Amino acid sequence: MILLTVGTQRFQFNRLLTKVDELIQEGIIKSDMFAQIGYSTYIPKNYKYITLISSDEMDRYFDQSDLIITHSGTSSIIKGLKKGKKIIVVPRQKKFDEHIDDHQLEIAMMFEKKGFIEVVYNINDLAQKIEIIKTKEYAKYANESQFLLNDIKKYIEKII
Repeated sequence: MILLTVGTQRFQFNRLLTKVDELIQEGIIKSDMFAQIGYSTYIPKNYKYITLISSDEMDRYFDQSDLIITHSGTSSIIKGLKKGKKIIVVPRQKKFDEHIDDHQLEIAMMFEKKGFIEVVYNINDLAQKIEIIKTKEYAKYANESQFLLNDIKKYIEKII
């Protein structure tokens, strides 16, 4: 199963939800899909979804999933890494009114640089990243978790 999560902040992420619907419609995504769509206004046509769910319920979906597709929220990424899941991150971007700035791009780049995840910078590359992630090996999160947390802390302190 693929879990798609866009977090709980009050921003839409219609661009990602729409692309996933297209990929299912085209037969590119064949796996079962479940999405937590938050405050997005796009309603998926080809996969099951819910707006917001409890943390415990989200944990169950993470456990059942083979692949996580997520926004670049540190909680979603770290939860997936701790559970040993393969993760594709699609950062929200200011130019699409998905967030107030582009900090999610910077966070995604930090995780990508450490070799933990795949990042989709152009939504049209999502299908390709789904294929890549099937066979690519990624760094284990436990090996460098403290270093990554320190990098994130430094970044947050810099922008505050």
